[in-house]
Amino acid sequence: MPYLSGKETVKEIRRALSNPNIQSDPLRYRNTVLKVIRAMSQGVDVSDLFSEMVKACATVDVVQKKLVYVFLCSYAHLNPELSLLVVNTLRKDCLDSNPMVRSLALRSMTNLRLPSLVEYVEQPLTAGLRDRAAGVRRVAVLGWAKLHNLQPGSEIDATVVNELYSLLRDPDPVVMVNCLRALEEILKEEGGVVINKPITHHLLNRLKECDIWGQSEVLRVLQRYRPQSEDELFDILSLLDSSLVSPHPPVMAATLCLFLSLCSSFPAVSQAALERVRGPLLAACGSGSREMRFTALCHIQ
Repeated sequence: MPYLSGKETVKEIRRALSNPNIQSDPLRYRNTVLKVIRAMSQGVDVSDLFSEMVKACATVDVVQKKLVYVFLCSYAHLNPELSLLVVNTLRKDCLDSNPMVRSLALRSMTNLRLPSLVEYVEQPLTAGLRDRAAGVRRVAVLGWAKLHNLQPGSEIDATVVNELYSLLRDPDPVVMVNCLRALEEILKEEGGVVINKPITHHLLNRLKECDIWGQSEVLRVLQRYRPQSEDELFDILSLLDSSLVSPHPPVMAATLCLFLSLCSSFPAVSQAALERVRGPLLAACGSGSREMRFTALCHIQ
């Protein structure tokens, strides 16, 4: 396409999006949608193409859907009335046989961030929590946290909270960690997620299934738990022993913080933990990353 001004670019793309010959050719149609995203990324105001892009959403091409969703989430706030059409399309996609399409639809639905559309989003999110695909459940869990942020003063739905608590035992570790994050956000005014003995031991036993940042999140949340006996305390410390010398600095630092929190009444145990992490912490201070060096020095302090 030759160089055109912003308005001329939008007119040119609109003609292409409305051209039956292009619409009948999936590859050309997708490339035209891509031109919209490219123009958007270059600062061109393409909000006038909202109606055409809503129509482009009705496709089986997953790549085209992704592109259209990016556009719709960026401009939905400028077209709240037309956004209702978007939600109807997204709700249909939430029933698609492809789990990738279902997760994309759920994510885009919550990323529209329009309070007026909350009532249309709740049912697909509830269904998403029970979806057979882990990827859809991951998105649905975080979607409830986004929904709560849209209506911070609204009453918390006890049914949703209970379902999120039950998903802490989901076989997928990412769903489990996402539930912790969502509950922390939703129950912020009540002090966050309630950590009792069964939840604590369940999280500790599944710690190694999580990725680095998932482990760090679990260890951070566990700092608010207090063991009910010395035997339980040392059982927990035994489970944390390997994480204390983890090769990953975030996990090692989070474990150390938890150790020191749990062992506040046992200075000898705290001292032993500090001795064990001395080497890794000093090694982190010699890292080539300035951010890593700064963080390691903060932990040492």
